[in-house]
Amino acid sequence: MRNVKNGLALARELLAGHPLLGAQPEALRESLLVDASLCALEEGAAVFNQGQPALFWYVVLEGRIDTLRYGMDGEERVIQHVGRGQLLAPIVMFMPQRQYPVGTRAAMPSLLCRLHRENLRRACLEHPPLALDMLDIAGQALSSRIDDVDSLAGFNAPQRLATYLLRLPRRPGQSIELPLSQRQLAAKLGVRAETLNRLLAEWQRQGVLEGKRRQWRIAEIEALEAQARS
Repeated sequence: MRNVKNGLALARELLAGHPLLGAQPEALRESLLVDASLCALEEGAAVFNQGQPALFWYVVLEGRIDTLRYGMDGEERVIQHVGRGQLLAPIVMFMPQRQYPVGTRAAMPSLLCRLHRENLRRACLEHPPLALDMLDIAGQALSSRIDDVDSLAGFNAPQRLATYLLRLPRRPGQSIELPLSQRQLAAKLGVRAETLNRLLAEWQRQGVLEGKRRQWRIAEIEALEAQARS
């Protein structure tokens, strides 16, 4: 992992390249980094747990962090994947409860820059365009959650899975990587793990998908799109 000096330099670089924060004055971004520190995590480690005091927000410098909650049935549900250059928990800094509403887990060895809550709130008061950026981030998160609710409420199991697979980033040759285990994915999609396994096996037999575990290739994109619409 990087030393503190290099890590903070990378944080500056990623903040400058952020779609929203990059448009803000450099001095403002520097104010967010006052007393910042680095946080190195091994795979499976938590950045923070649900219910802990929300004192910090983060920039992911390397790796990926998953946010998660446990349902009433005890199943773990992954809410969001936060990758390199993305922000973790900035909107939580404005919640009245001042507690993290989700837990976290490093999906792989990760390096984060930890930023102070009060620096962000003060910067928003002194520079209203930054506050608008925070509202933009909150709006994007809300829109994503609404899409998730719509998918669960109005789609059957094949539609949910096909839609999810089609939204994943694709590498050359239509290759995709599942960011979740099949059990976690089943919980996220609101289906039984057995149902998910059956659908994947069925689509393999039909030649729609090729692969196993987390590595897959969409062999028949039109057929998968038809499943999402049916």
